[in-house]
Formats: sequence, C-alpha cells, structure tokens
Amino acid sequence: MKWFGQLKVYLFPPVTRQMALDIASRALTRSVGAEPLICHGRKPERFRIYANLPEPCWWIPVPWSDGNDGFTIRSSRVIVIGRQTGAVHYDGSAGDEG
Repeated sequence: MKWFGQLKVYLFPPVTRQMALDIASRALTRSVGAEPLICHGRKPERFRIYANLPEPCWWIPVPWSDGNDGFTIRSSRVIVIGRQTGAVHYDGSAGDEG
C-alpha cells in the first residue's frame, strides 16, 4: 500500500511545481534576478546526491549566489523540496563536478 501513496503524491502533488519554485526563491540568500529557475520532477542523471529522501521531491538547480558564479569550477547547487510537505530536504552541492 505504501507504493500507492507514493504514486498518488507523484501524480498529484500537494506542493505544485510553482509552489516549489517560490519556496526555492525564498531559500536563496540573494535574488537570481532575470535568471529563471527550472524545476525537475525527477532527479537529473548528472546529480550525485546520496540522501534517503522521505518523500517524492522537486529538484531545482540554483546559483550559489556567493559572487563566484561563472568564475570557479565546482559542482552545481541544488535545492530539493518535498512534494507532500514543501520542506527543503536538501540545499547544497549536486555532486556533478567532473
């Protein structure tokens, strides 16, 4: 029965894609300006995050916003937001360097 509940949340999430983008925007310390945020329904293949997430999630790559964006070679930053609760489960390195 657990798989049915997870499927239901995946198909009809209480936290919509737009709500997840709004949560990610609030989680950023600086505004991203004109740069649009992209929300993925599944973890992108290049991301290497080894976390046991408690619910289906939205995956939003965001800039580091530390003034070094575009000038340093490092992994991307990602914010992972739960589809059921809207909680930020992860905010950090996507593990996609190299």
